[in-house]
Amino acid sequence: MNYYNFKRYKFSTVFKNINTMGNKFFKILNSIEFKRYNLKKFYKYFNLEIFQNIRNIKFLHSKFFLIHLPAFIIFFGLLYLIIPSFYNYDKSKIETLLCNKKNIECSIKGDISYNFYPTPRLKIKNLVINDFSDKKKILIAVKDTYIKLSFKNLLVKEQHKFDSAKLHDYEINFNLKDLKEYKNSLSKITGLIPIQFDAGRIIFFNGKDYVATIDNTEAKIKFNNNFIDLILKGKFLNDDIYINYSGKTIDDDKLSSDILLKMSKLNFLAKSNFTRSKKDKNINGNFLIKKDKTRITAVFDYKNDQLLINKSNLKSSFFEGDAKGEITFLPYFNFDLDLNLNNINFTKLYNNFLVLNEEEQKKLFKISNKINGKINLSSDKIYSGYDLVRSLEARVDFKNGNIFIDQLLFNLGKLGASDLVGKIDNDKKFSTLQFETNIYVDNKKKFLSKFGIYNYNKENFPSNFFISGNFDLDNTRATFYEISADEKVTNEDVNFIEKEFNESMFENGFDSLFLFPKFKEFVKTITGEID
Repeated sequence: MNYYNFKRYKFSTVFKNINTMGNKFFKILNSIEFKRYNLKKFYKYFNLEIFQNIRNIKFLHSKFFLIHLPAFIIFFGLLYLIIPSFYNYDKSKIETLLCNKKNIECSIKGDISYNFYPTPRLKIKNLVINDFSDKKKILIAVKDTYIKLSFKNLLVKEQHKFDSAKLHDYEINFNLKDLKEYKNSLSKITGLIPIQFDAGRIIFFNGKDYVATIDNTEAKIKFNNNFIDLILKGKFLNDDIYINYSGKTIDDDKLSSDILLKMSKLNFLAKSNFTRSKKDKNINGNFLIKKDKTRITAVFDYKNDQLLINKSNLKSSFFEGDAKGEITFLPYFNFDLDLNLNNINFTKLYNNFLVLNEEEQKKLFKISNKINGKINLSSDKIYSGYDLVRSLEARVDFKNGNIFIDQLLFNLGKLGASDLVGKIDNDKKFSTLQFETNIYVDNKKKFLSKFGIYNYNKENFPSNFFISGNFDLDNTRATFYEISADEKVTNEDVNFIEKEFNESMFENGFDSLFLFPKFKEFVKTITGEID
C-alpha cells in the first residue's frame, strides 16, 4: 500500500471489523448447548495440573506485566493519538463546525494540520472572522488557531468533538459605532466552546477614526447555556489593564452580570453589578468607580442607550456630595447632570492645579469636541484660605469643544454676591474666556475692610460693579472691554486697571491668578487711583 492510499484509508473501519468479528464469536458460543455435554467426563481427561501451574504464576513479578503490558498499552495509546495525523481535513467542513453552525461567518486561508502533543488538536493557519455589520470587513484575524479535540471518537474524524479553542497572534478591529450591532449578533450566537486569546491586540475605532489599542492581550472566555465568564489582560496606554466579566441567567427573563476593570499604574478601579431583562432589554444595577482618593458609587437604570443615574455618592480630596441625571451614548454622546456638592475644597484643588506644568495647565481647558452635555453644579460650602466665596451655583454647557457658562453665582457671605456668564472658546491655536460679571456689595464697610481699605469714603463706594472682558488662557493675559459702577469708567481708567491686573495677577501666570493677597493689593491700588 503506497503512502497516498494509506493516508486515505479509514482506520476506523479496521476497528469496526474487529468489533464485528468479536460479536460473531460470542454468538457462536451462545448457540452451543452446554447442558447436552457431561462436563465431569471432560474434567477427567483434562490435565488439572495446568490450573495449578497458572495459579503458581506471580503475575505482579512477571516480565509480561512489568514490561510487555505497559509497552503494549503505551504503543496502542500512541497509535490511537497519532492515527488522525494521516487524515485529510476539509476546510469547508471545519468552517461549518467552527463558525457557521454558531451564526458566525469565517474562512480558513491557510492549512489545517493535526498535533497529538500536548493534547490532540487541530492547528489552523490564518483564520479570518468577518465583521457582523459588514461582511467585507475583518473583525478578527488569527495567525494560529488551535482547536482542542475530545479523546472520544478520535479515530472517526466525522465525529470529532471540539472541546476548546486557542487563538494565538491575533488582531481584533472593534468599531465603537457598531456596538449595538455587535450586541445583537452576539446574542444570536449559540454553542460556543471555551476560547483562549493569546499574544494579540484589540484596536478600537470610532467609524474610520482610530481611538486606542490594547496590546499584548490575553483573554479567556467560557460559555455554557446559563453562564459566561471573560478574563482579559493587556497593555492599555502604557498601563496594565485587567477586565473580568461574568454573567448568568437568573430566570427565564433576567440575566445577572458582574464586571470589574483595573488599571494598576493609574490606580483605577471600576466595578458594577447589574441585571438585564431579556424582553425589554432594560438594565438596572449599581457601580463603583475609584481613582486614588476619589470614589463614586451610584444606582442606575439603562434603557434605549441612555444611562439614568438615580442616586449616587461622590467623595474625593476636593469635593463631597451626590449626582443625578442622564447620559446618552447613541447615536451621539451627551449628558445632563445635576451635581449637588456638600463642599468644594478650593485650596486643595488649586494646589493640585499648580503642581502641573504650564502645558498641562493649558490642556485642562481643551475639551474634546465629542464631549457634549450640561452640568448643573451647586456647592453649599467652599473651603479656601481666605474664606471669600462661601457657596456657588453654576450652569455649564459643553458644545463641540467649547464651554458655555450660562450662569455662575458666587455667594460672598455678608460682603455680597457675584455672577458671571461667558464662554471658553477652544480653537486649534488658542483658548479664550469671554466673560461678563457683576459684583454686588451688601456691606460696604466689611467689603472695604476685607481688602484692607480704610481711608475710602464708604458713602462714595459703589454698591455694584459690571465688568466685561476676555482672558487669553494660552498667553495668560486679560483684556477689559468695559467697567462700570454707578457710572461707566473712562477708557483711560480701564486701560490702567487692565495694566495693573496683568502685572499683578498674572505675574507668574496661573500660579498667581488665584492668590488672594495679590488680588487684595490689586484692589487697593485701583481703589486709591480712581477714588
